[in-house]
Amino acid sequence: MQSLRLTRWLPETLLALLLAFFALRELGTFPAAWLDDSLFMIVARAMAEGRGYVLPILGYDWPNPYILAVGPTLIAPAALSIHFFGATVAAARIPMVIYLFLAAGTFYLYARMLFGRRNALWATAFVITLSAFVNTGKPVLGEVPAFFFLMLGLLCLRLRCHSMWLTITAGIAFGLSVVTKLPYGLLFPALAVAAIIVAWKRQWYELRTIVVIGTIALLTLLACAPFLGALEPGFFREINIFVFGGGDDLVLMNLLRRDPLQLLRVPYLHYSLFFILGGVGFFRTRKEFSRTEAATIGTLIVLFALYFLNGAGWYRQLLPSTLLLTLAVPSGIFMLTKKRLGIAFLVIILALQGWWQLTYGGSSRSAEAEDAAKIVSERFRDTDLVFLAPDIFFRLDNNPHWLYQSSEMEQSARRPTEVRQRMEETQCWPVVNKVTAEQQKEWAEILTPLSGRFFIIAPPSPCPQP
Repeated sequence: MQSLRLTRWLPETLLALLLAFFALRELGTFPAAWLDDSLFMIVARAMAEGRGYVLPILGYDWPNPYILAVGPTLIAPAALSIHFFGATVAAARIPMVIYLFLAAGTFYLYARMLFGRRNALWATAFVITLSAFVNTGKPVLGEVPAFFFLMLGLLCLRLRCHSMWLTITAGIAFGLSVVTKLPYGLLFPALAVAAIIVAWKRQWYELRTIVVIGTIALLTLLACAPFLGALEPGFFREINIFVFGGGDDLVLMNLLRRDPLQLLRVPYLHYSLFFILGGVGFFRTRKEFSRTEAATIGTLIVLFALYFLNGAGWYRQLLPSTLLLTLAVPSGIFMLTKKRLGIAFLVIILALQGWWQLTYGGSSRSAEAEDAAKIVSERFRDTDLVFLAPDIFFRLDNNPHWLYQSSEMEQSARRPTEVRQRMEETQCWPVVNKVTAEQQKEWAEILTPLSGRFFIIAPPSPCPQP
């Protein structure tokens, strides 16, 4: 009897082991730490050191910085891990691995409730083998932790008839999703669309549920607003920068205007395939959804796609839309093909995705930042330096000669008053940053090589220049 139970759960166990392999493989080195996750790890380290929820900028601890667009549900677990295991990339990522498992688990449970065990297993396998899911989830970035809270909210929304507490939990989970990653604020217009639809259909119980969930989600967000810097005057200007690029004119469909050929890259062709298959799958199983679920999920899929097209073309902006579509991809395939052909198609997609991830597709393994940090620690301990590279600064010990300056501060509107003052005081310090090939030729006389594209850039002579 025991062996039969173990055999029954064998597929789920194998999927968990596969996720563990991809999530823990080269935890501290792949994907290589880069700008955003290093910025968040710097805040987590400051928190672990007891300095509070601050971003150190040129020696000033900026409290609750609004340039992060992530909240304590991302930063605090990383800080706790750093406190116990040390300020390393691998330590900061341990909670992210837990979030990966939570996101995959809630995804599986929700898919199983909608489409049955077979389709849920296939859909979860798609998610686990998707490099964008793992390679975005391992770093301290926020998309996958926020997706976990989104799926938890959807689970509670589906089960809400069993308890009012599940409705309340759904609202809290949706709110925490937005707190974890601010772009998940698209949940609110999605809930608004759902409310309009159910009101049109005169489904007053559904409308009341949406109002309760939306209100609780908003209250949860407001409770965490100070951590997001929402009380600072520059917060809403930051929202404009995130959504529209921060210009005086709204830059709509930025990617389509600037570089539409980028959409022909493999990841975006993959998304197009999943958009078709997932759309067919959702249409086939539309009766399985309440109007609230269908409107919320459908609107989120579209809004995240528009958010991606409106931005700089980062795939992680499109990731939530991809993951939601994946729920229904197996159903779409089985609707369009016969059973054996459908299984073959599923296996081919899984094999291609798994191979892409196994061979480190989609992310960098560069060790240049780690090597540069070692060189700085060994050779420049007594040199005054300003670091524009957070992926180097996070790896360094605390040193009064080394100060961090976020590249986000290049726009004067984003600088707190204290930062502006410190910029004047340190304007003649050498800067550590990445340098392009063209810049290396142009600035050859003022560059000191560290590793790869990282250099120490000497200040202009005389400094400051007129």
